[in-house]
Amino acid sequence: MRVPVPALVAVWLATVPLACRPQPVDRDPHERVRLSFFALGDTGAVPSGMGRALDTQMRVAAVLDAEQRRRPADALVLLGDNFYPDGLREAELALRVRENLVRPYCAFLALDGPASAGVADACEPARRADHPVPIYAVLGNHDFDLPESPKLQREAVPRFVPSWHVPSGPVEVVELADIDLVPSASLILYEPETLADRGDAAALERALREAHGPWRILAGHFPVDDQFPGPWIRRTLDAIDVPVQLHLSGHEHNLQIGAPPSGDPALVAVAGSGSSARPIRHRVEGSRFALEEPGYARVDLVGDGAAERLVVSLVAVPNLPEAIWNAPRVVQRWSVGLDGDVREEALDDE
Repeated sequence: MRVPVPALVAVWLATVPLACRPQPVDRDPHERVRLSFFALGDTGAVPSGMGRALDTQMRVAAVLDAEQRRRPADALVLLGDNFYPDGLREAELALRVRENLVRPYCAFLALDGPASAGVADACEPARRADHPVPIYAVLGNHDFDLPESPKLQREAVPRFVPSWHVPSGPVEVVELADIDLVPSASLILYEPETLADRGDAAALERALREAHGPWRILAGHFPVDDQFPGPWIRRTLDAIDVPVQLHLSGHEHNLQIGAPPSGDPALVAVAGSGSSARPIRHRVEGSRFALEEPGYARVDLVGDGAAERLVVSLVAVPNLPEAIWNAPRVVQRWSVGLDGDVREEALDDE
């Protein structure tokens, strides 16, 4: 009897627990790390039923799990399309929270909410978080398809996962404190499509001006490119004389880095392959790198005083079957200074 290749791969992978497989070889930064978070988007694939060994979201999450245990981050940022194909529906609420949040991101979660008992079985005791962190999520285009989805994500999900937070409106500023408990970076969560449809540049400008900074990081579902609402993002930022050092987005199911010629934002990163990878169709402004592989971004604020920099590392998790012989790895590392100077950083094996 001939056994299908996917079945053979599943059997092979099942013999090697994902948490024990080779993980990114990534030395700790030489500089003092003041603040860290992970960012990835387009994570909400409908559960495949293929198990952790074959499911792309679970394979990416296993690497995040190991990295969180090796060098813990202070937050997890989800960049939209949290639930495919149409967003979150009431009838599937507990199932989708269990399969798309609790099972993959168990190592980040506190499960002490009023409805947590209904999903906690997806978080094995050995994987539970020693130090739970906030999960900041923005809404993507798929999250808006069902009228009930935005409200469910904003109000119902926190009953299961109390650390989950979706802004109540189309833009919100979250002030992030560093290792010394000093507010150091402003994470501006926004919905570019909503603001563009409303023509509401004023809301984004107000948020940027009110953000404490000095570091300003925009996080939304859509990248700054030539596809709507990318041009609206560009026009709006051009009209606001407030520096943005970093823009994070998903939507494109791949990993990208760009340094826009205008310098505003100074550095852009796409990490939209949290549950699947697709070919490069649209490149971000000032494209420097693009890769069709699943993965995520890690953002570290390193250094002190004038030497402080935001460092963005893109981690790729190989597609199957390449994942059998290729370990996850850091594929690009770029940094930006407070004044907007951008540079490519050497990788650890260079």
